[in-house]
Amino acid sequence: MIFKFAEVGKDGTPTGNVLNQWEFNPKQERFWKSKAKIILFSGGFGCGKSLMLVLKAIDLALRYPGNFILMGRQTYIQLRDTLIKEFTTLCPEYLLDGDFRRGEMKAVFKNGSEIIFRHLDKMSENEIRSMNLGAAFIDQAEDVSEAVFKALRGRLRREGIKEGDRKIYMSINPEFTWHYAAFKQNPRPDYELIEGSMLDNRKNLPEEYIKDHLELEKTDPDYFKQYVLGMWDDSLLAKNAVIPQEYVNKLLLIQKKPIRTVEGIDIYHEFIPRHRYQMGIDVAEGSEEETEKKDKSSITLVDLTTLEEAAHWTGQLPPDVVSEKAAFLARMYQDKKTEPVTIVPEMNSIGLTIVNKLQKEDDLYLYRREEFDKSVGKRLKKLGWRTTRQSKPLLVNHFVELMRKRNPRVYSKTTVSQMKTFVYSDEARKSGMGAKTGFHDDDVMSCLLAFFEKGEVTPGVVLRKEEKSGRISIIV
Repeated sequence: MIFKFAEVGKDGTPTGNVLNQWEFNPKQERFWKSKAKIILFSGGFGCGKSLMLVLKAIDLALRYPGNFILMGRQTYIQLRDTLIKEFTTLCPEYLLDGDFRRGEMKAVFKNGSEIIFRHLDKMSENEIRSMNLGAAFIDQAEDVSEAVFKALRGRLRREGIKEGDRKIYMSINPEFTWHYAAFKQNPRPDYELIEGSMLDNRKNLPEEYIKDHLELEKTDPDYFKQYVLGMWDDSLLAKNAVIPQEYVNKLLLIQKKPIRTVEGIDIYHEFIPRHRYQMGIDVAEGSEEETEKKDKSSITLVDLTTLEEAAHWTGQLPPDVVSEKAAFLARMYQDKKTEPVTIVPEMNSIGLTIVNKLQKEDDLYLYRREEFDKSVGKRLKKLGWRTTRQSKPLLVNHFVELMRKRNPRVYSKTTVSQMKTFVYSDEARKSGMGAKTGFHDDDVMSCLLAFFEKGEVTPGVVLRKEEKSGRISIIV
């Protein structure tokens, strides 16, 4: 497919010459012809993503007189130095009604269509609500929040535009943002993901540029896969990941399905008398930014004797119902001859409801933390786990130490998946660590709570009988 701008004389008639033309590669052509409502072009550097956004915006502005289109990037500097610059370079002046209006950051076409350029970090919800868009384009969408995206989607209501052409087009570098969950893990039927590589656009790039990036395959293979080949899969962990990749990979190798499901709870191994069990509970607080994908509550039960996950549940239920689910599971793994399951509920904010509910049960045991009480001037035992910037690293460091010295087994697929996007964060509410924007960490937190024990982690000792000699070997 070839897209071209024809030259026009002073009288407005075509001269027969071509100002500029582009031959689309297969990925670009697929982007151009997509029938989806939301189109995301993901790919390596130089694969022609931004070019396609600009050309498609111009096409829709010309096709529908009076159209009103938004093109955005996260910051003003990015918008000015990349998107606006590319637009003014590519769009022929004869299509516009005067020069590009830099003060208003918009282009007005002779047919009455307008393309406005906005930096999305400072764009208010009120400004978005007042818009009546025919289409929206977001460049470098990995920097833009899901809340802004949803607000723009709700503005696609301009009359006179064919229903199939009121769309959102986005480009993204392959990074672990909310887009990964929305377009790869659980894609909606009206979403389309197009993945490209720098090499798809090789004929339009300087050979020296290609050569420099090909050398990265040896010097920085992870960067090469992500930003040259445009690979976007689970093998690429989020930047600043808290759980080392090598440990996540170990857990991926031992994934298994539950042996049965009881009351929505996945059971991985049955109760073994005299084994020590511990349960971690993370209760969802919810998020105003996420209406379609609210946080979930999570319960993880582990066998501390064998260091393996015994049961797991996750779902969206009121806190008092979550406490009933936790009590039911705890009683499955304790009897009169076995010490009760230690329940470790995260009790920040809404978690206090769980603590208050469970402490009324005589046969259940709740974790006690030590906390200095200023009112009495001494340390007191208090119920539940309080997550702070100081206590959260204790959970993480203990689990990482377990992975290094022992062999804990986590079988829940969602838990291990969340570990990939559990990152260091500056957000106050995440206490230094938390899910990358657009992802969740409920299962990770319940897992960390379930495995946590005070004290130093010591290497495990395993007794194994040698097959030939019958000797007993000690493996440390």
